[in-house]
Amino acid sequence: MEGAEKKLTPMAFRPEKVEQPWGTLDYCLADLGYIDSTASSGWLSGSTISDIMQTYLERVVGETAFEFYGTQFPVMVKCLDVRGRSSLHVNPDDETAAQRYDAFGKTALWYVTEAGPEACLWLGFRRDVTAEEFYRSCQEGTVEKLLNPVKPKAGQHFLILPGQVHAARDVRMIEIAESSELWFRLHDWGSTERELHLEEAFDLIDFRASRVPRPGKATEGPAEKIAVTPQFTVSELRLHDPLQITSGPADSFQLYTCVRGAAAVRLEKGPDAVRYPVRPGEVLLVPAEVESFYLVPEAEGTVVLETLLDPRPEEDSYVREQD
Repeated sequence: MEGAEKKLTPMAFRPEKVEQPWGTLDYCLADLGYIDSTASSGWLSGSTISDIMQTYLERVVGETAFEFYGTQFPVMVKCLDVRGRSSLHVNPDDETAAQRYDAFGKTALWYVTEAGPEACLWLGFRRDVTAEEFYRSCQEGTVEKLLNPVKPKAGQHFLILPGQVHAARDVRMIEIAESSELWFRLHDWGSTERELHLEEAFDLIDFRASRVPRPGKATEGPAEKIAVTPQFTVSELRLHDPLQITSGPADSFQLYTCVRGAAAVRLEKGPDAVRYPVRPGEVLLVPAEVESFYLVPEAEGTVVLETLLDPRPEEDSYVREQD
């Protein structure tokens, strides 16, 4: 790839739509091999994220991420349009995934952008259940009575931890997750068209009652951290005025996913500066070597999600709106 010594600039990526029995999903940014997002703006337009990573290495993601993840981009962003009801899944943790499948596990953040009249998320269990009880209910088609239902609203966000059973209906969401699609289908609501992995994943399930999470600390100013995990940190930015972002010594990329309105990254101040726009459902990657820039709202009520890698905290936490 030409320009190996040329300074990297922000770049957007072309979403890739995949039809599902329950609706559609757009891979907004993914480095999964079979899904390899292509840059749609910047001087690297037309290059895939895997090619960019192979060429520019830690200049893209920062030294900490590169030491742990190598040349795979660490996180992915998807937009899910769940019109029906998705199957009941569970994700493995990193340790189990590495030992059994030589892969990353999956921790994910669901950010709700639109909730329909029948919107529901099933997140974990209403109460402690036994493995035998869960298995029997899956076989009998009565598993829903064991699950913890949540009526979501636009703007709410939920962390999907490894071991937590989960499903969704009638909702549009942004999913920010580890760069992994390793998950297991436990139940499909009576459908026999897709393979189930109940026996294979049985020892991954957390059978305890779903717990209300400990609130995280909101940051001052327009940015509020909504997920802090070893795998990623996500902040919700409600932009009213231009926001100057200075990362200091570059050690993390920044992703900006537009939820509402419109925004642009500018490397310099002033109306004549080159702008790198991001619109709803789009993702803009600011490489780690870009140490200072301006995030500028270009519409009223602009909301974006900022994703980066922080030094690993002692304990995961997240903030969730409550009814």
